[in-house]
Amino acid sequence: MSASDGTVRSTPEAVAAVAGLGALVNGPLLRSFDDLRRHAGVLTDPDCWDGRTATEFRSTIWPAYERALADLHTQLGRLRTRLGEIQDDIQSAG
Repeated sequence: MSASDGTVRSTPEAVAAVAGLGALVNGPLLRSFDDLRRHAGVLTDPDCWDGRTATEFRSTIWPAYERALADLHTQLGRLRTRLGEIQDDIQSAG
């Protein structure tokens, strides 16, 4: 049977996967994003790293990646939240 016939299902593996995804987003991924920003902070400091291409990194390259990381972090947070909502709905219906 599939969910299109009105059944609901949430196996222990699915519950663990929802929890695991949330833990990854809030734990190692968040720490990795922070680490990326910390390392980039050193590289965007002209007192630490400078020159024509370092200036390009500081002014053009890193800002684009930083925006992408921020967007990805936001999207992952939304995914985690939505998965939790779906899990709650399934648990309530079952």
